[in-house]
Amino acid sequence: MSNSNFFSTAIQNIKTAAKVRKYQVYFGAALLLLLIVVGAILFLNAPKPAAAVPDLTATLKEAQGKVAIKQPGQTDFSDATVGTILKLHAQLETGTASTARLDLPSGTIIRVAPSSLFSLDVNHESSDGLTTTLNLNLGQLFIILKGGSLDITLPSGVASVRGSYMSALIYPSSSEIFIECLEGQCAATNLAGNVPLTNSQKATLFFQGNELNQLPKVTGMSRADFMSWLAIAPESTDVVNQIYDNK
Repeated sequence: MSNSNFFSTAIQNIKTAAKVRKYQVYFGAALLLLLIVVGAILFLNAPKPAAAVPDLTATLKEAQGKVAIKQPGQTDFSDATVGTILKLHAQLETGTASTARLDLPSGTIIRVAPSSLFSLDVNHESSDGLTTTLNLNLGQLFIILKGGSLDITLPSGVASVRGSYMSALIYPSSSEIFIECLEGQCAATNLAGNVPLTNSQKATLFFQGNELNQLPKVTGMSRADFMSWLAIAPESTDVVNQIYDNK
């Protein structure tokens, strides 16, 4: 074979190899681009993990007399002043002839009667608004709900309000619990079942004795009940006056 033929063949082989390599590069780049596009589409359409919902707090807006708070991790109660933040699982207590007002982020108001003790157990945003659960150990709470829902856990049941004025009272000397629905939609629940409440209705349930597991008994609120609302929760004044005007 002549040198010219040899070199011609060699050059042709090099050109062919280069052409094949060029196609391989093009194919590899196209494949890589396709994988990137598919990966991006899968990432954008993949279900996103639910964001952690932060627990909210309550703020002490008014304090008359002796009001004390025990925050999570603390062993003793300490005096609370206006502006104090009640953290999740914290406890608040009022002394004799002492009252307090707490505001939730939704605008809901919690009025605390004298000689009361409760804790903030749940308070976070949900699809239906702010979901709050209080645990009442002693005394009375008045709720002025501004959206969302609120439950009060009691020694033998639960008081619920979805709108808009409700009170729960533990009466130790008679083992009775009173749930008052001044206005709106409320409910009283114990082991025997659930009883809905509405305007000016009151449910009675027990936490000791033979009547412990009986369905809550529903009656009308008394004049003394209305006076308690006016004395502790001045936000109820217009509602109470309207009720009496319609009687």
